[in-house]
Amino acid sequence: MEYANKMGLGVGGMGMGNPAKVFLVYSGITSDVRDLARRFGIDEVDSSTLIFASIEEAVNAAVASRGDIIKVGAGHTETLSSATALNLDKAGITIVGCGAGNNRPIITLDTATTTTIPVSAANIEVENIIFTANFADIVAVFTLTTANNFRIGANCSFRATATLMNFLYIVDTDATTSNADGLTIEDCEWIEPDTATLSMVKMDGDNYRVAIRRNFVQIGVNNNKAALMAIGTGKSVFNADISDNKVFRLNTDTATGAILVSTDQSDNSGIVARNFAQHADTASELLVTASSGFGFFDNKASGVAGASGYLLPAADS
Repeated sequence: MEYANKMGLGVGGMGMGNPAKVFLVYSGITSDVRDLARRFGIDEVDSSTLIFASIEEAVNAAVASRGDIIKVGAGHTETLSSATALNLDKAGITIVGCGAGNNRPIITLDTATTTTIPVSAANIEVENIIFTANFADIVAVFTLTTANNFRIGANCSFRATATLMNFLYIVDTDATTSNADGLTIEDCEWIEPDTATLSMVKMDGDNYRVAIRRNFVQIGVNNNKAALMAIGTGKSVFNADISDNKVFRLNTDTATGAILVSTDQSDNSGIVARNFAQHADTASELLVTASSGFGFFDNKASGVAGASGYLLPAADS
């Protein structure tokens, strides 16, 4: 196990009686643990702090459902080249990147389309990390199984490293009902020009309490592919909150695949509200495929460059 020192910051060491621990991750580990801890805004270290060279090592050291926090240092970098390099398999952990802008931690996925981060435990959160694609058509950043309440938020960013390096999806669920209940993606950005890019979420099963909100998505033209969520054939999403997203995707045809969400079921439920969408379909644009079951409020879209968006779908009379 490659880590500099088993010293550090336990949340319980703060006098709160909490057994949870904070694990520090930084790829530029030095022998000066105190100096390293200052990168994380920690002035003091004690006998409970753990410092690791990779997120996987920290996850392995964490205890499920204890509330452990993995803080990833500003400037930290990792490259994942398979579906086993980083496994999020400890329930209840939170992974938080330190730093701002391009000084946030950067995780690069490369080598194969199957490179991914499997999520196989409940109540996991990931925040403030940049994820980059360094291979063509990587299927998904995160692949979910038995992963209730998985949350990606607080300024995560998804990007291509170069032309023809791209993610198809950010999250890919499995087909088992309720394995991805509580999935939340909020306050993130996905900027990727590749025309093979598909949807932020590939929803392969029936799931409840799915939230996609306050994200900025600007991805390449791929007609009849919904930018936010593609719900699988015969599957539905219930209690959805799809709100306050800004989508820029210049698809010229949205009649069967829609702009935001695609579904072939009419029993979905939840609210699609206050989303803005710039597209290029001047004929028959749809935010969500017809007869979806969702409720719509105050969404605006435009298929004409330079024109302000109008209410879509039309207001009820």
